[in-house]
This record gives sequence, C-alpha cells and structure tokens, in this order.
Amino acid sequence: MSGWRNLRLRAIAGVAAVLAVAASVPLLGPSFVPSAQAQSGWWPFGGDDRPRRPEPREPMYRGPAQPGWGPPVREAPPPMAGGNICLQLEQRLVAEGQRGNQPRDVLPKIEAEMRQLDRDIRSAQLQLDRNECYETWLFSRTLKRSRVCVDLAQKSEDMRRRQSELDIQRQQIMGTSTRSMQDEIIRELARNNCGANYQQEARRRGGSNNPFGSFFWQDEESGARPQTPSNQFGALPYATYRTLCVRLCDGYYFPISFATLPNHFSRDVDACQSRCAAPTELYYHQNPGGAVEEMVSVAENKPYTSMKNAFRHRKEYVEGCSCKQAEYVPTAGEPGERKAQATEPRPAQASQRR
Repeated sequence: MSGWRNLRLRAIAGVAAVLAVAASVPLLGPSFVPSAQAQSGWWPFGGDDRPRRPEPREPMYRGPAQPGWGPPVREAPPPMAGGNICLQLEQRLVAEGQRGNQPRDVLPKIEAEMRQLDRDIRSAQLQLDRNECYETWLFSRTLKRSRVCVDLAQKSEDMRRRQSELDIQRQQIMGTSTRSMQDEIIRELARNNCGANYQQEARRRGGSNNPFGSFFWQDEESGARPQTPSNQFGALPYATYRTLCVRLCDGYYFPISFATLPNHFSRDVDACQSRCAAPTELYYHQNPGGAVEEMVSVAENKPYTSMKNAFRHRKEYVEGCSCKQAEYVPTAGEPGERKAQATEPRPAQASQRR
C-alpha cells in the first residue's frame, strides 16, 4: 500500500515539475527562444527549421555605370513630323471625295431611266384600257385572262417594280453625303497649317454652314472678316491632279506628278524648273478624268491650247530648244536670255573719273 502511495506522489511531483518549467518559459522573454537559423533540430515551442532565401540588400554606394553594361536602353520613337500628318489627312480627304462623287455621277442616269419608265408605264396602261382588259363588277376590278392582257399587265408590273428600285437607289444616293466628313478633315488640315488653300476652304465652308463661322475665322492681326476666296486651282483642294512640265519654246511636256494635290504644286514648280535648261511652266489636269488637251497653267490658269507654241514639238524641230544645258540656245526676249544676261559679269568701272 505504501509503495502505491509513493508512486502516486512521484507522479504528481513530476507533473508539477513539468508545469513549473512550462510556466517559466514565457517569463524569460522572446530572447530565450532560439532563432530558426540557430536551431539544429526540432523545437517544441515553435520556430521553423526550413532554410530561408537570402534577402537582397541595396548597396550603400553604387559606382558610375560602365559603358556597355546593363540592359539595353530603348530609344524613344521619333516624333511625327507635321508633313506626315498633312499627308495622311490629304489621303483621307481624297478618299472621301472619291467615295462621295462616284455615286452622284450615276444620279442623272438613274433619273433619266425613271422618267423613261414613267412614260412606258403610262403607255402600257393606255393599251390595257384600249384592249378592255378589265372587268368591273360593283366596286371590284379584275383583269381578263387573255394572252394580250396578261402580257401587258405583267410588263407594266415589271416596269413599276424597276421604277421603285431606282427610286430607292436615288434616295440612298441623295441621303448619303460625305460633306460633313470632308469639312472636318479640311478643318484639321487648316489647324495643322497644311496649306493656305485649306485655311481658305475652311473659312468658306464655316461661313456658309455656321452662322458663327466667319467670327471664329477672323484674321488674328487685323480682326477683319476674311473675304470668301475663289478657288485658286479651279477645283476643290482635295481633287487629285497630274502635273506636267511644259517647255515654252516648242510646247514639249513631260510629267512631274501623276496624282498630287494643289497644295504641292509649288514643289512641282521647283522640280520643273530644275529639270530643264529652257524656260518652262507647270501645267496640270485632273487625274483621273482629265486629258493633256485640258491642262492649264498653275501660274495664270490659262489652257495649254491657248499657248503660242502648243504642240509645236509634234510638227517641227526647234533649233536650240532643249532641256540639256549644252544644247540649249536662248533666243532674244526669252526668260532664259534675260537670265543669262543678268548672270554675266559686268566690266569693272573706273575707280576715279578724270
């Protein structure tokens, strides 16, 4: 009995000792608990024995970068030049103009066909009445099933159906207008300073469509309202043209641009003068749709056919009339002769007169 009592006392003492040790651990503070890096085994009161990745640290001093070291630096894209913006806007303007003009070109043909169909329908109706193709009973009217009457009625119905289709097509063409889109593109061209003719066209369209357009497009320096300008090139500025360099001494011509805009005519004028030793002048005609016989001069807007030496190169060879400097011989009164005289060295004048 005493042995069993001693065993119980020892067990109670052991449990009390374990509880005392467990209660004294929090009182020692966190410094008593070893770190995870210092642990070599399992710790019953927490901690993690898994290895951790080293944390990168920023150096206190960083030397200058050596050439060729480090990742490649991306260069910033070059800014878009104003000329590219103007070119893109002009291309959009030409596309809108061609898209809007093509359906309207067939409008007179559609209206002429509608008028002809109207006459044919009235004629067919008269033939139906003459052949007494309808039977009337009370308030109803029925067609006789004779061969002549059926053919005339079918023909009249086909013409009415065709006339209805043409009328729908005509209404669609009349309702589809690209004027508003063209106005917006022209205003963008004027804002980007793409040419004086676009600014003039924007003023003209703003004044005609907007009651306040003439006010907003006043001249900033003078404040005066601009006059409505006439078109410098005899057409809208977004039409495409073919430019040709005309040699004045014999009317010979060669192309400069095949599809350009009036805003670039000054560039073609310089190219024309630089490619020929003889006096030249730049002419243009609409392309597509124009011909060489219809071209007019950029400087004076005069037709080529009214020129003195028009098509002279086709009839005869003019001596000394050439675009090559070695073969060109200027004649009296020509611009080339006056230019040559102006460039000749003048004789030295006496420094003193006696």
